[in-house]
Order: sequence, then C-alpha cells, then structure tokens
Amino acid sequence: MKNLISIIVLSLFLNNCGFTPIYNSKSSNFEVIEIDNKNENKNSFFIENMIMSLSNKNAKNKIKLEIDYKQSKSTILKNSKGDPSKKKLSINVTLKIKNDRDNILVNQNFNEEFSYDVQSDKFGMAQYEENITDNLNSKISNDIIFLLGTLK
Repeated sequence: MKNLISIIVLSLFLNNCGFTPIYNSKSSNFEVIEIDNKNENKNSFFIENMIMSLSNKNAKNKIKLEIDYKQSKSTILKNSKGDPSKKKLSINVTLKIKNDRDNILVNQNFNEEFSYDVQSDKFGMAQYEENITDNLNSKISNDIIFLLGTLK
C-alpha cells in the first residue's frame, strides 16, 4: 500500500514540476530537407533517424546533410601466441551541412574510438562489440544534434 501511494505522489509531483525534454522536434530550430547518406548501413541509418526525429517542419533553417560514415576495427595488442588480446573500434563521421541553396555552412568530422580486451567467448564478444558500436553512435548523433541546434 505504501508503494502505491508513493508512486501516485511521485507521478503527481513529476507531472507538475515543469519537466520538459531537452531534445524535441517542436523546439528545434532546423528542418532537414535532404540527407545524402554516402555509406548506407545500419549504423549510419541510426544516426540519420536520430537527426530526423528532431527535424522541425516549421523551422526557418532549411538544411541539407551529407553523411559519410566509416567504422574500423584494429588490433592493438597481441599475446605471445599471436592472437589479438586488445582491439580498438573507431567510428568516423564526416558531416557537411548545406543550406537550401547548396552553400556549405559547416564541414565537420566526428571521431569516437574505444579500446577493449578480447574475450574468448565469440558470441559474447560480438554482443559486446555491438553495444560499443551503439554507444559510440549515440555519442556521435548527440554531438551532431547539438551542432545542428546551435546553427544560426
């Protein structure tokens, strides 16, 4: 019974505290009218969808984007047998922002990398690399959204 009352009081408090999300499409100051995705893959589409979710159709800034997504894995350290023991995952996104008249406003690179130890379990390793990739893609997409939000 105490839990139910706590939940009700907490929900009433949170509804009336003036909470508003930081990122929403109604408050964004840009509309993406075209995206040219150079390397169409799952990860670049994730970044594209994050950007498009915040595109505001009523905004004054009409922009076009060119996204070039590159991901690489490299071995940093090998053990005495020659097997990799440490790897590095790097993601590089080159972003060109153009106005509706195709004038380049911003040309910027976003780089994120993460080093990790290799595990003996192949399935677990694949899941771990997928989680790392998702986290790096989220970081890059947040950086891109912040850049788009600061455009004049």
